[in-house]
Amino acid sequence: MTRITNVEVQVFDVPLAEVLTDAKHGDHTHFELITATITLANGAVGTGYTYTGGKGAGPSRP
Repeated sequence: MTRITNVEVQVFDVPLAEVLTDAKHGDHTHFELITATITLANGAVGTGYTYTGGKGAGPSRP
């Protein structure tokens, strides 16, 4: 098994070209994109992502 040598997490606020509205959350002016890039000892790198609608339970920030 190869071990993990690095994990990099980033959070981006991505503005929307126009305001989107839904009945549950109201107006959305942006969404929050969260990425995680993992590097293994053998040099393999992979990136995963998730996102929120910019309302409610967003990512924790340092």
